[in-house]
Amino acid sequence: MTTRTVVAGVANDRWLAADRARMWEEAEVVGVERRAAAALLRLRLVEVPDLLPGQYYLVRLAVDAPPGVVEQAYSLCSSPHPPSTEVEIAVREVPGGRVSPLLAHQVEVGDLLQVRGPFGFLTWTEHDGGPVGLVGAGTGVAPLISIVRYAAARRLAIPMTLLCSSRDRTTALLIDELEALARGLPWFKLVHTYTRSPHDPSARYRRRIDADMLAEVFETHEHALRPTLYYVAGPGDMVITTRSMLGSLGVADDVICSEDHA
Repeated sequence: MTTRTVVAGVANDRWLAADRARMWEEAEVVGVERRAAAALLRLRLVEVPDLLPGQYYLVRLAVDAPPGVVEQAYSLCSSPHPPSTEVEIAVREVPGGRVSPLLAHQVEVGDLLQVRGPFGFLTWTEHDGGPVGLVGAGTGVAPLISIVRYAAARRLAIPMTLLCSSRDRTTALLIDELEALARGLPWFKLVHTYTRSPHDPSARYRRRIDADMLAEVFETHEHALRPTLYYVAGPGDMVITTRSMLGSLGVADDVICSEDHA
């Protein structure tokens, strides 16, 4: 079930920790949307950030329990173009996590959070060229969405194919937005694989990513050229095995950019 909260009230500093060195920037939560797949948080920064699609921010919260302060990295799923003070992150609750349960369930519009960034090298712009192959699992899809949204916002036509691995349709990150992009952009192809939904016809595949799947999607996919760049993001084991499988298909390691996501 989706719930929305609109901008209201005075900014709340309940999550702010002491920052004597002034290393952190305050960001106001101006939008919260809680979905089955993840909570989407829209943050308003003090200034327009100098960032690239695919980068991430550190988010810090003050908590009552030791150690008193917790922080976690979250990739942006929004496009940095056009420039704006607002950015969006996707937060999926990690069982036993110290930060994600708070962001996913307790943070509300009007709250102030401490952020640092942007960081990260899983980035792409039109200067990097293409075609581009994107492989994401879980919240690792977030930075890849940022790349696709950037290309769409810039009205580019560089071919991109996104292979998105999820447990099932309800846990696929920003699935409605991705499918709308795929319908409207002739240069963007979206391929789903569901690992725990063996009978869902909306997915092209219903298994974990393997070498045969990668070959079919990126080597022989209809109306697509073979990628010259690959971006892989997801759980650590998935990233390692995907890089290895791409290598077995003849993809050079230096054209694969990757990032681990919990």
